[in-house]
Amino acid sequence: MESIKIAAFDVETTGRNPSEDQIVEISVLASNGPDFWAALEAGRAGESFCRRIRPSVPVSPGAQAVHGISEADLASEPPFAELADEIERLLGSADILLGYNVSFDIRFVEEEFRRIGRTLNLGEKQVVDPLRIWHAMEPRKLENAYERFVGGELGGAHAADADNRAVLDVLKGMKSAFPQVQQASPNDLAAMTYPDRDLWIGPSRHIRWEGGQIVIGFGKYEGRPFFETAKQDADYVRWIRDKDFPPHVKNLCKGAVSGIDEAEFIQRVTRFSPPPEAAVTVVGEAPVPEPAG
Repeated sequence: MESIKIAAFDVETTGRNPSEDQIVEISVLASNGPDFWAALEAGRAGESFCRRIRPSVPVSPGAQAVHGISEADLASEPPFAELADEIERLLGSADILLGYNVSFDIRFVEEEFRRIGRTLNLGEKQVVDPLRIWHAMEPRKLENAYERFVGGELGGAHAADADNRAVLDVLKGMKSAFPQVQQASPNDLAAMTYPDRDLWIGPSRHIRWEGGQIVIGFGKYEGRPFFETAKQDADYVRWIRDKDFPPHVKNLCKGAVSGIDEAEFIQRVTRFSPPPEAAVTVVGEAPVPEPAG
């Protein structure tokens, strides 16, 4: 009888951008069984591989805050190239890859192999992701929320007035369903909505504070220092400046490529949107930074 091999895996990284950041820790649990569920049951008793990895780029402050792994912790660990054969054996031989939001992990592993001149194509394998399955089993559309927290079917769905009234009823239903919501202040509810709102520079998440640095919050350079990126890839920052982004983002980009030094740029940005440690209470709309240039 043919068996099925699954490989559950997870990585921790220096940041969020696979083309720029690198893996600092990887765990793989490989197991076999006559079918998928049998292989899953055998997972914790199967072959286990967990190693830290020394990257060639810095660990971003935001990433370290999440996983707690510092550059000092990695100083004596091997580089990815020394572990590549074992990682390829475990993941490359699997029939099914398993992980939570595993597309993130797949992209990082594939990029690490590309970086050392090798190819490991995990995208062609079957993938099972509990996060995706959860979303499929419990959809989060307004009509689903109405059914759960209010009861019954939402009439007139996708008509603006019906949807708008349903939102009021859904939030009242959440108040009854969750003690945390019932006890929450408006500030608490806003923090649940956008947990990192106090890190934003201006009224959107495009540029934010992270570990005392100004970093990019989206796109191919997500998590990387903003001013440093503006110096290394000024064309990208100019592209943002010239496209349909919020005014404060365009102004920040204008300042970053204006020729001023980093200290002056940070000083000007701090005046309008201080980092959380130095934040002051602002009533009303979030401030929009003036052009830093």
